[in-house]
Amino acid sequence: MKFGPLTQGLAVSALALVAIPALAVDATEKVAQLSLEDLMQIEVTSVSKKPQKLAHVAAAVHVISAEDIRLSGANSIAEVLRLAPGMDATRFSANRWSVSARGFAELLAEKLLVLVDGRNAFNPAFSGVMWQDFQFPLEDIERIEVIRGPAAAIWGSNGMNGVINIITRSAASTPGGLAVLGTGTLQESYGRVRWGGQNADGSLFYRVYGSTQHANAQKAPASLGGGSGQDTYGNESAGLRLDGYLAAGARWDMSADFFSNHSDTLALMHQASGTTIDQQTERHRGTTLRARYEKGIDGGGNLQFQAAYAQTTLRIPYAMTDVRSTADLDLQHRFHLGKQQELVWGVNYRLSSDTITPGLVMHMDTPSRRMNYLGLFAQDEISLADTWRLTLGLRMDRNPISGWDAQPTARLSWNLQPNQTLWGALSKAVRAPSRADAGFNRNLAYIPGDLTSFVPNTLLVMHGAEDLRSEQLKAAELGLRSQWTNALSTDLVLFTHRYDHLLRTAGQMTPVPGFPLTVVNIDIGNGGAMTVNGAELAADWRINPDWRLQLAQTWNSVTQDSTVTPDPTGTLPKSITSLRVSWMPASGLNIDAWLRHTGARPGVPTHTQLQRNAFSGFDLRLGWAPRKNMEWSLVGQNLNQGSCDALSGLALVASNTGAIPSCQPRSLSAQLRLEF
Repeated sequence: MKFGPLTQGLAVSALALVAIPALAVDATEKVAQLSLEDLMQIEVTSVSKKPQKLAHVAAAVHVISAEDIRLSGANSIAEVLRLAPGMDATRFSANRWSVSARGFAELLAEKLLVLVDGRNAFNPAFSGVMWQDFQFPLEDIERIEVIRGPAAAIWGSNGMNGVINIITRSAASTPGGLAVLGTGTLQESYGRVRWGGQNADGSLFYRVYGSTQHANAQKAPASLGGGSGQDTYGNESAGLRLDGYLAAGARWDMSADFFSNHSDTLALMHQASGTTIDQQTERHRGTTLRARYEKGIDGGGNLQFQAAYAQTTLRIPYAMTDVRSTADLDLQHRFHLGKQQELVWGVNYRLSSDTITPGLVMHMDTPSRRMNYLGLFAQDEISLADTWRLTLGLRMDRNPISGWDAQPTARLSWNLQPNQTLWGALSKAVRAPSRADAGFNRNLAYIPGDLTSFVPNTLLVMHGAEDLRSEQLKAAELGLRSQWTNALSTDLVLFTHRYDHLLRTAGQMTPVPGFPLTVVNIDIGNGGAMTVNGAELAADWRINPDWRLQLAQTWNSVTQDSTVTPDPTGTLPKSITSLRVSWMPASGLNIDAWLRHTGARPGVPTHTQLQRNAFSGFDLRLGWAPRKNMEWSLVGQNLNQGSCDALSGLALVASNTGAIPSCQPRSLSAQLRLEF
């Protein structure tokens, strides 16, 4: 029997994990200075909307630190998320990404909830996230908390497959100045500047920043000749943050951000006259405001109120123009019920108003609409014993399309030892229908006929529906988080996800005969079902103060239980592997190597365009800090073979704009980081 490179690699990884504990014991004295134990004790807030030690959390959560981001050489939020075990972050084009966890790799990440300092960042038009809009400096991020699996009982609808909470640094932690300048073969030029300070008595801190970026085009798919992908892009952003500290431990903070970006792309345009490939420039600009007040209360409790507002304009040539304003209000209260229970409850209200102007290939049944969303949640953590914790939670969400949805969870954790936690969870989560699902009309495909034989051309047009139900997930998870020594930790998670009421585009097909064109109207509806089973393994080994090895391995298995068109089972890679090695050969010198492998996406016989071969990527970063406030870095990406890191034909189905993917070539970039 012959084994492929991936199988051999997994075997070696498994043997290494068995051998690591024994090897690590010899390094105990050298690793005493390392911070792995401190890392396991770090507090996360995204799982239960309260501080919890990472080592004891009953959820599949990973923390990406500011140092992880710096050493990765990444230059965008989506790229940074590759650092988290189990995350499927795939580059669609120069400025577009598909980011998912546990399946449903789509351009807009509609089953993944993304937050920035607790502010919901999803677009109600598509219930997805536009990754190119996250333009604040990576250097301002304190950490990113990544939850894999449902977290809707605390955060609400769309947190089906995971929640990503991007937590930025307080203004008090960013005094003085920072400048980052870079250039490269793909990243033509970019720059970020920041300045922070405080008032005389130290009760008010501020930070302002500005950022700009311009990138060259990637490669076009081989089917289009492999030349330029014609997907150059550029963006500019600016913002500020204020942090104030009041009497009696109360504090407040506010932030304001502005962004503007333009992205070129090649797109398939399906019209009554036929299908063409055109270059178009998508433009998106917006302003976001956020303010939060937090106060401790007697007995160790906490009261928090947050308000946010966003105004955005999205222009896609030939498709649509979306002018949108969104307001969010969020209140939460945490307090103790006796010595054994801690309760968190809250309420959230969101109002989204839009005007969507139609284009040649898309239009809305209702061009302007106001949509109201309401959420109520409560979660109770009960200490059953010194080593047992039970968490019961329920969230009720109401959306204007499918009405009320209940999203409960039950989580149990057991500290087998002070450094080992076994946990399990049962959860239900939903994805609410989006504005597009309810009233979007889009030209889906053009099928040429044979007019000489009186066979008409055919135009497929997809229509939304107002009577949709929320898509539903029922999940079971089992995890074991262990710190074997001061140098080694592992995190193992097993899960099964059952999806019901999935949207499908073959709900009803109604031909409108004609010559030379027949229009086939396709209605979407609920009815799809599928099951995803998987395992996620992560290991972090601080070999000694100068060496660190991080391994992440994910295995997925998917079964389609009823018809869904297009079939999402073919979008899930069979495996995802990440291996990072960090070496500090001398003071001020860092070498970081990163090998990634994404398994094949099998596709299905009826949709062969969904197939995607396995691909690997190898990145290398060299960082040199000649003095404390300066660092030079050189980054090479896709150095192995310039792999085509795109979703291939899947993107043509997943993208509402018909955008054609491109391939990232080998690239080099150089960067200077200066603090002053």
